[in-house]
Amino acid sequence: MNILRRPHGGLPYVICLLLSPQISYAVENISFTIDDIVTNSWQVKGIELSLSNLHSTNQKLSLSIKELILPDPFSKLKLINITCQSATWQGKKIVCDNGRGKLKSKLISSSRFNFSFSIAEESSFFHLHNLPFAKGRISLSAKEKKGEWSASIKSTKIQLKQLTPFIKKQYPKLDEISSGSINAEFNLFGTGDNLNKLFVKSALNTISFQAEQGDMAIESLSFNLDLSARKKSSGWKWEKKGVIPQGEIYKKPIYLAIEKEIIIETKGFLSNKGNINIQQATLVIPHIIDVKAKGRISSNFEIKLASVQSNIKDLDYVSTHFLTPNFEQTALEGFNFKGQVISDIELANSEINKVTSHFSHFSINDLNHRIELNNSEAQVNWTADSSSNLPSFIQWDYLKIKTIPFESGNLNFILNKKNIALLEKSSIPLLGGVFIIDQFNWQHNKNDDPSVYFKGEIKNVSLEELSKSLDWPILAGNISGNIPGVEYKNKVLTIDGGLKVNIFDGVITIDKLTSSGLFTDFSKFHMNMEINNIDLYALTKKLEMGEIKGRASGFVNNLYLENWEPMTFYAWLGTPEDDDSSHRISQKAVQNLTSIGGNSATDIISRSVLSFFDTFGYDRLGFGCYLHQGVCQLMGVEAAEQGYYIIKGGGIPRIDVIGFNPEIDWKVLIKRLSRISNTQ
Repeated sequence: MNILRRPHGGLPYVICLLLSPQISYAVENISFTIDDIVTNSWQVKGIELSLSNLHSTNQKLSLSIKELILPDPFSKLKLINITCQSATWQGKKIVCDNGRGKLKSKLISSSRFNFSFSIAEESSFFHLHNLPFAKGRISLSAKEKKGEWSASIKSTKIQLKQLTPFIKKQYPKLDEISSGSINAEFNLFGTGDNLNKLFVKSALNTISFQAEQGDMAIESLSFNLDLSARKKSSGWKWEKKGVIPQGEIYKKPIYLAIEKEIIIETKGFLSNKGNINIQQATLVIPHIIDVKAKGRISSNFEIKLASVQSNIKDLDYVSTHFLTPNFEQTALEGFNFKGQVISDIELANSEINKVTSHFSHFSINDLNHRIELNNSEAQVNWTADSSSNLPSFIQWDYLKIKTIPFESGNLNFILNKKNIALLEKSSIPLLGGVFIIDQFNWQHNKNDDPSVYFKGEIKNVSLEELSKSLDWPILAGNISGNIPGVEYKNKVLTIDGGLKVNIFDGVITIDKLTSSGLFTDFSKFHMNMEINNIDLYALTKKLEMGEIKGRASGFVNNLYLENWEPMTFYAWLGTPEDDDSSHRISQKAVQNLTSIGGNSATDIISRSVLSFFDTFGYDRLGFGCYLHQGVCQLMGVEAAEQGYYIIKGGGIPRIDVIGFNPEIDWKVLIKRLSRISNTQ
């Protein structure tokens, strides 16, 4: 009997035929030959089936299959020379106790395998033993009784490197699997066509591979997984536990060497509509971080509702391994955090609605020296509701911004949506004085450029300590001043009114200050400055340019800078008209001022007496510059026969300093000025 290319159900058709009582009592021996059975995915070639001694109790059933071709992605696996010599048929039961076969594939280290089966009306089973596969072994068992069935698949020491061609079909970005093996056990239970229960226990051992052109790599990673799933009327209920005891993981830009095992557990429900209800999910790295979460996810993976609780016990570890790599080429590059953080996060419709975090023993270290914060405590309450007034606070033992240190202090503020607002006036000790913040508001805009408003005051800050912090010449005295409303909006910085600073027993007032592109590669800066009655002795003593006694007033009008380089201004500093203080100047100061106007700035008479006296009297001094197109037009207190007076002598001994160059290149002037002081 020949059946050629029967498209559906060829082998089951033959078995049913054998079980038919009309056939079994009509003949003593039956033999079938089936050349080819083809379905949409399977091919069975060269089938021979014979049954003898039909009427005795010792029927003999022989079955052989020349070749069985499996569907993709296993089409390169070919089962050949399948035989079952030890078979019996008793009533409606067919049993094969010792079947043998071969596989033809590059994955198979030894092609032979053993199997057994029993087919009966009440119950059936099938066992495949020690199938060589990818240098490991696979065993398969299946049972069926009255419509209920179970199946078990066990694999031992399967070498993943042997499976690279098959895995690459599913993951094309995979470059190479260099090592690793898998042991796994699958237990399935069902009824008819339905799967009802699933249990998986697997262990991936020391896996190493590279993917995505070096952007991802795993080295000596082990992973253990336990999964159980049960079918309910409306979906699947599952529980899963994964443990990563060792290995190294690199996923650009993050590198993680697993020093303590990572434990991941989830349990939840998957509905028939594809919606996911996560009843509990946990991530634990002992002594480092505990995370717990629950929520609902729609079939299109939108987070409908979720809550996450995290306890970061070692923020330094989390920052070093997960945060710092992602800060590269951002404003936070170089930042590292230490301390502990406990947080609660609420999400709805894939957006964060609320965050509550408590920071303890919190510190910030910045390799770029922009900020340093030590031993801080903070409570941060953030909501997406812009009307929320839930307070937050931060307190610290030590804070340093750039080079300026702040003593212990605290701030109370409100944080909501994209806004930060100071809750109340705050006074922070600063360099022996106090820095007062009257008002502060920060608002994030759609274009990622914030709007900021600040108003405050400085009282009795030590000028000497400030000089040390800024690496200036050491200046004496205290500095005080009001900081009126300072606003940064639409990339433009403006000041409401004048900024007044008390310094060198005088007052400096800055007004009409504006800036645009402050944090870009092309910043612009405009301002006016008024200098009123400063003490020249206090100023020149600290600049180490020689001593000058007297007072000075002046201005800088229409100052305009591009990228912090002056483009134009009109500046003057000189003796006030009503100054009745003592006017004396040291020899060193004369020489330094002379260098501004050129080597011949003093007249012949003045130069002849310069070496005989340490100090000289003067009537007035002054120096001005109008900068335009890189050239500084110079001026003094009054015109001389040739040039202009920088110092107009008076008293005994007196001296005149005259400038002869009416203009000078700005960069040359800066070099001359820098030479007369130990600072630029």
